[in-house]
Amino acid sequence: MNMMKKACAGLMSAAASGTLLSLTAFASENAAASSGNGTQASTMTAMLFQFGPLVAALILLYFILLRPQQKREKEAQAMRENVHVGEEVCTAGGIVGIVLKVEDDTVVIETGAERNKIRIKKWAIHENITQMEQKQQAEKERKAARMKGVSPAAADGDSKKKKSEE
Repeated sequence: MNMMKKACAGLMSAAASGTLLSLTAFASENAAASSGNGTQASTMTAMLFQFGPLVAALILLYFILLRPQQKREKEAQAMRENVHVGEEVCTAGGIVGIVLKVEDDTVVIETGAERNKIRIKKWAIHENITQMEQKQQAEKERKAARMKGVSPAAADGDSKKKKSEE
């Protein structure tokens, strides 16, 4: 029991001395702040070092996570707005069909062997299969041109000429 009283007394004296130290530091900081602008500049520097990493982390978070997500959303919205009749699309639910009619905010697609017609919202279009196939074909042509040693710009010109001849 006696040992417990000594431990409590030690903790109380440590807490009191800690409080005294913090009060002394606060008083000296206030006195220094009232003495001139030199301390104010050091306070601003301290705040910069304290909050600078937080601001840098938020900026890094924006460029790593948020900006690419916004870019993907814009691309998806542009793809949905550029859907044309005759293209093959896949919905978010996995339904694949050919576009028959495009309206303001809806699209009519034809699916299956029985040629069922379904009206869906544009926001439900997950991917435009026709556009993706065209992009993949163009990429294959560019790679083939690189393998032959032809510049990609010249290869694009050649592929446009071939398409116009067909």
